[in-house]
Amino acid sequence: MSEQSPPPGHWVRPNQPPLKSPPAINAPAAVLGVIGLLAAIHGALWFGGENWQRWALFALALIPVRFTDPGFAMIPGSQYWSLFTYMLLHADWMHLLFNCLWLLIFGTPAARYLGTSRFLALCVISGLVGGLCSLALHWGQEIIIIGASGAVSGLLGAAMPLIYGRSVAGGARPLTLGELIRNPRALMFTGVWLALTLFSGAAGWTGNSFVSEGGIAWEAHIGGFLAGLLCFSWMAPRTVRTA
Repeated sequence: MSEQSPPPGHWVRPNQPPLKSPPAINAPAAVLGVIGLLAAIHGALWFGGENWQRWALFALALIPVRFTDPGFAMIPGSQYWSLFTYMLLHADWMHLLFNCLWLLIFGTPAARYLGTSRFLALCVISGLVGGLCSLALHWGQEIIIIGASGAVSGLLGAAMPLIYGRSVAGGARPLTLGELIRNPRALMFTGVWLALTLFSGAAGWTGNSFVSEGGIAWEAHIGGFLAGLLCFSWMAPRTVRTA
């Protein structure tokens, strides 16, 4: 098998266009729908005022102490569903803007390749893993965790095999995990992203509108990234070469 021949299980459909990010204006409906949902929720809470914002944090935010202290104020069961709903809230408009921007950039190629249902499943799984990583690191602490950064980092992980994909006869294909970890450009990009993530987590940000103090949940970023990368490898459509 020549270097340009895709390995078994990673063929793409014939005549599939090259793996290039389409213009943002042509983003898939699923990507625009997720961005619209996040913006609508944040806008509604912003217009609703402080009472609605406090209620949203109480009902939807991920708060680790709720798993260890049954007496802590909460809606029964919210400690479990908050592992999903925390992704719907953002600290301020800048937090929302950055997440939506990266969602648009990295979610577009992922959604085009995976399709709507797999794209949405990858977002949810990446966000869940990111939330679990934050929960594990801050187990029992009285802190508030919100934001779609884990899911967005998962889309970054899913987009990397596509961004650095190979053109083949009749179309193009994403890199396998083995090829990805041997790709110098992919490794450099991952290293820079990881360094920035850890630096932002160490530096911290303050001045959020929903909470008096805030920080970057770097552990959710890393957990979401790894989950997205592995989920893409599992979910990516495969066709088998025939003679």
